[in-house]
Amino acid sequence: MLVLAVGMLGIAAMQMRGLQFNHDAYLRSQISVLAYDIADRMRINRDFLATYTGNYTVTTTPPTGCNNATATAANDILCWRTQVARALPPASIANITAIGGDEYTVRLGWTDRDGTARNVDYTFQP
Repeated sequence: MLVLAVGMLGIAAMQMRGLQFNHDAYLRSQISVLAYDIADRMRINRDFLATYTGNYTVTTTPPTGCNNATATAANDILCWRTQVARALPPASIANITAIGGDEYTVRLGWTDRDGTARNVDYTFQP
């Protein structure tokens, strides 16, 4: 009975770690989608690239007012921040910076369940 109980505890621990790794993989895939999304939005509105730069910290309540039928830079940022807020945990960051010339970097960061800060940078030319 003792051996069976220890085995079951081991299985439960492996299941918990599997769920944590699965959640981390989910966040990484969401970050990839979000980075490509804002890059595409910026490519569509090349005349307003400076409008896209800025820093955003995810709060517990996503922004409202996004209208996907409107293709302005301000609306693109609002819609993107809404997507970021729904995909990433609170206190995550989403920064868009111009790094010179025609290059921009999208930095998305979050904190893992174990407290490790993670950042993913995506540099592109619109």
